[in-house]
Amino acid sequence: MPNWIALIKPRPWVGENVITLRRDYHLALEIILAHLPMGPLEGCNGIKIPATASVKNFADTTGKILLEFCIRLHGATTKKHYEVVCESCQKREGERRGTPSLIDFKTEYDVIEPKDGKIRVEFGFCCYPKCHKLGDTEYL
Repeated sequence: MPNWIALIKPRPWVGENVITLRRDYHLALEIILAHLPMGPLEGCNGIKIPATASVKNFADTTGKILLEFCIRLHGATTKKHYEVVCESCQKREGERRGTPSLIDFKTEYDVIEPKDGKIRVEFGFCCYPKCHKLGDTEYL
C-alpha cells in the first residue's frame, strides 16, 4: 500500500496482507495528506465521498477545496471491475436502506475534514464478489 494511505481496521493477521471481509464489517482507511503523490495540498478542506445509504447529510461545499474520493473494486481472479451489488444483495439491502451501492460509506456528512493532517474514511461492503458468480472470491 502506498505511504499516503493506511488500513486502520480490520488489521490483517501478523505476517499476512489479506483481510477477510463480512458484510457487517466496517473498514477504516487513513489518508495522510502530507504524503499524497502530488504533495501537501495547501488549503485542502477535506474529501468528498459518494452519498451512499449511510451518509446522513450533505455538507455545504461552497468555497471549499475538496478532493473527490472513490474506491474501485476488481475481482482478484478475473480482474473484472465491480460497480454494483448483485441481484440478491440488492433485494436484501434495498429493503433496509433504499438503493444499495457496492460500497457504503459510514459517515455523518458527504465531506470528511482532516484532523491532524489525516482523513479517516470508514465504509463497508454490501456484496461479496462470489455473489456475482463470475469466478471471483476476493476483491482487489
